[in-house]
Amino acid sequence: MEIEIRKAALEELNKVQFSENEGIRILAEFVGTCSIATDIQLQIEEKQDDDEVITESGINFFVPKKSVESLPDKIFLDFKPGFGYKISSAEETFGYNFKLKPREEK
Repeated sequence: MEIEIRKAALEELNKVQFSENEGIRILAEFVGTCSIATDIQLQIEEKQDDDEVITESGINFFVPKKSVESLPDKIFLDFKPGFGYKISSAEETFGYNFKLKPREEK
């Protein structure tokens, strides 16, 4: 899997202070309702055992194996101020207005 970070998203992600073992978890799951959609979440977390690690522009992305199956081989991550992150592929847009959830306090 490949992640291409667009300029605006990279500028926003560079503002985040990651600890040594942290990155952005991309959770993607097919949701069956009236239509088929992919529910996606972005969260700052540490790597877990079943994660595929993708490093792009110095940022680690952790994608669980189940989520890799729900996403295309290449996705684009973009950002628009006031709206949040956008995840898309060459074929479709998976969603707008994604917020990067902060790490959960332990």
